[in-house]
Amino acid sequence: MELTIVTPEGEAFRAAVDRVVFPGTEGEFGVLEGHERFLTPLKIGQVEILQGGATRLAAISGGFADVGAEHVVALVDTCELADEIDVPRAEAARDRARVELDKLSPNQSEEHSFKMQEQALHRALVRLQAAGR
Repeated sequence: MELTIVTPEGEAFRAAVDRVVFPGTEGEFGVLEGHERFLTPLKIGQVEILQGGATRLAAISGGFADVGAEHVVALVDTCELADEIDVPRAEAARDRARVELDKLSPNQSEEHSFKMQEQALHRALVRLQAAGR
């Protein structure tokens, strides 16, 4: 089946794959060729892409997957393949988010900022995990 991952900047990945595992909002789910068609939201997490016995990882942040029998399209906010992740940049993002979270308390007036920093931290940790660090 063909997998296409698209971000607002354009195509991040397109290739024939044997299987893909996405981080769905209700838990991880795998897709094989011939899967029943459905549309589902995705959360920040890792995508596992199996191609010819080799597994590639990608870090994504939110979006939707349109699953069909022969083609899967993921529309996501960001996507970085593990071998393309700038590890020092991801570590710096993680450290910045931790510092900002330490400054905030989750009270009502700062709730939005707190959630934004939590998401930034989560994205950085997923990127580092996908990169193998």
